[in-house]
Amino acid sequence: MKWGAYVGDGEQNLANFETLVGKPVDFYADFESWDNDFPSQLSQRVGQQHKTLIIFWEPDFGYDDINNGSKDNYIRSFAAAAQTYGYPIILVPFDEMNLNEEAWGYGQNHNTPAKFQQAWIRIHGLFSVATNVKFGLDFNNVSIPDVNGNHYIDYYPGSAYVDYLGADGFNFGDPQQNFTTIFDTILKKLAAYRKPIYIFSLACIAGPSKAAWISDGLGIKIYNYPYVAGWIWFNQGGYPNWLVNSDPNSLRAFRSIIP
Repeated sequence: MKWGAYVGDGEQNLANFETLVGKPVDFYADFESWDNDFPSQLSQRVGQQHKTLIIFWEPDFGYDDINNGSKDNYIRSFAAAAQTYGYPIILVPFDEMNLNEEAWGYGQNHNTPAKFQQAWIRIHGLFSVATNVKFGLDFNNVSIPDVNGNHYIDYYPGSAYVDYLGADGFNFGDPQQNFTTIFDTILKKLAAYRKPIYIFSLACIAGPSKAAWISDGLGIKIYNYPYVAGWIWFNQGGYPNWLVNSDPNSLRAFRSIIP
């Protein structure tokens, strides 16, 4: 079981997080919009430290603007920079596309699952030069709206274009949801594709039950799904407060379950 975290964008955030939890991560998660260059500066503190870089690649437009070819040069440039980076990368375009919240989400900007598949395959082809890049297909644990045409199977572009499958899920605490409630349905559905599976983003809101949620979910229940190869904690504060050290008990629980 591999593990990692999203720790924000500060230069010292990763080192501070690893010191806090007492172990180095296997995965470093990074969010990049389509107006950004490839984050080559991460080579020293991620690639050279034998960590896999996971890039959630998020456009501020819909799939039509990709499928018409107008973004090809940008995609080629990003792919070439990824190849130059040289270390392992999991590229996750359009994470949580089965939500209707973002520019690439269901129903936004005339998006459809068919257009998603077309955009995905186009990007995959333009990344053929970057052999260090693998593709991760990442769903939210529930589809919103939960309607025909917005389910996991509707988006799958084909096994030749997907290296990893994944799911995101959070306990927002209203009501409380344990690990099984959040992930059981989607993990079992994704297992049918016979691809390695990662939980690409998860966390529990701060509160008196957080430590138990961590111990139970990441210490016990995740191992009921032997096809899950790893997980990434979304370590962000504010509200909701997802930080592993939102209270001392939660930090102790987190430190105890790290693989």
